[in-house]
Amino acid sequence: MKTLGRLFLSTLVVVASLMPTTPASASPIDWRDEAIYMVVTDRFRNGDASNDLDSVPGKADWWQGGDLQGVIDELDYIKGLGMTAIWITPVALQMRGGYHGYWTLDPYAIDPHLGTLSTLQELVRRAHEKGLKIVLDVVPNHLGTGHPWLTDGAHAGWFHPDCPINLADQSSVENCWLAGLPDLNTENPVVRAYLIDWANWLVDGTGVDGFRVDAARHLSKDFLRAFTSGVRAKHPNFWMLGEVYSSGYRYQSGFLETGLDAVTDFQTYDSVRIGLDPRGNLGQLTTSPSLAADLGAGNADRRAIFIDNHDVPRFVGRDAPDAATKTRLAQALVYLFTMPGTPVLYYGTEVALPGGPDPDDRRPMPWTGGDETVRQLVRDLATMRQAIPSLRRGSFDELQTERGLVVYDRRGGPDVAVIAINGDEQRSVDVPLAKLGLDGGDVHRTVGSGIGGTIDGGTLHMTLAPRAAGIFVVGAALRGFALPLVSMLLIAIALLVIAAAITVTRARRRSLHRV
Repeated sequence: MKTLGRLFLSTLVVVASLMPTTPASASPIDWRDEAIYMVVTDRFRNGDASNDLDSVPGKADWWQGGDLQGVIDELDYIKGLGMTAIWITPVALQMRGGYHGYWTLDPYAIDPHLGTLSTLQELVRRAHEKGLKIVLDVVPNHLGTGHPWLTDGAHAGWFHPDCPINLADQSSVENCWLAGLPDLNTENPVVRAYLIDWANWLVDGTGVDGFRVDAARHLSKDFLRAFTSGVRAKHPNFWMLGEVYSSGYRYQSGFLETGLDAVTDFQTYDSVRIGLDPRGNLGQLTTSPSLAADLGAGNADRRAIFIDNHDVPRFVGRDAPDAATKTRLAQALVYLFTMPGTPVLYYGTEVALPGGPDPDDRRPMPWTGGDETVRQLVRDLATMRQAIPSLRRGSFDELQTERGLVVYDRRGGPDVAVIAINGDEQRSVDVPLAKLGLDGGDVHRTVGSGIGGTIDGGTLHMTLAPRAAGIFVVGAALRGFALPLVSMLLIAIALLVIAAAITVTRARRRSLHRV
């Protein structure tokens, strides 16, 4: 009986250890462990037709009916992709036509096209129940064109004078009007206090886990320091991602010094776009992780990686993708989920949604059709990334780079992940295990199509079909029997049930014996 009791308790411990947990908001979160799904809320899912108001489905530059309830309705879908966080576009009340959220009228009001404050609160609560985090886009740099505060007298001194931006002059970048949008005078202490109070109101009132700070390069570093410290004074572990629209890590590094936790990685976006072009050089793919040292010591992982988003054309372009384009998309996705940093997947990319420049890159999410092969690849990649510590926090080591081949590894856990992205020719590639810091081992898992891998004589032998891309997880031979997390969980539950059944049966037998 004591043995059964120990088995019962041991099984409970195993089950508890395998169950997913939701980190408390008060605990620090390492965002390298996260995978973010980015949503343009108006274009994702119409969950509440009562707030469609003046929406016009099919009008590319206007409201189309997506809302916060729609995001709530698809939380299971997003979690099922293997994502761990959701970035939603701004929710503030908008000037006319601001479906995207970047033309603020009233920061303290939720736009009725999207829902209400209570809907936003419910989204955060329901997401947290499912182990998902919410990152809210915020816009402290400017308000919407023609904003009434420009002329009401009560807000004199709240705006910089209108002037055309010279992107080569940082002073102009910070003080002139971006795309004709009234630029807030964040040097004014009243304006600064207003924005910091508003940011804390959002966090206090909703429980969101982080901000994506829009147009961060257009804000002075002095203001960003005040903004980040003002939020962290009340919310010490709050995460803030700055949109620094630049491909220069050295330029971006200055913004990390203001208290931002990470910056948007346009360098990697450029590397993917150029390297995976049909006529491109795959060697370009190793440029961004190599140059990331320019972000400063210890900062190479402080970047949000993406292959497309709401400000650039979609990876597959404006036309329905052909087979070759989908193959290149698969390569881009393998790259996205194996780079140092935090991957950000733009809604619809998982089904190869086309789109040209803004606003065509914000087409409604297709809930029927789409490419299921690409979607399954996303699930496999995101799931593997969560299971393999090396893919989240490991070092980046370049193994082989040519115009038609890139091989690199991520190491820092019990397993080493070797990633291969191939060009137009069939290839066999050998990597000595010693080069991976291993003296033996097995290939535990692979993800990707057109790939094969074996270990023989201390060498990893990889076979790569044309335009193949995949991950080979290599580790100690004794770990070759390791099961996926779900299988381990099911086995643990089965053991628990068996132990309980045996305990009950023996108790009944003793009872009968006494009679």
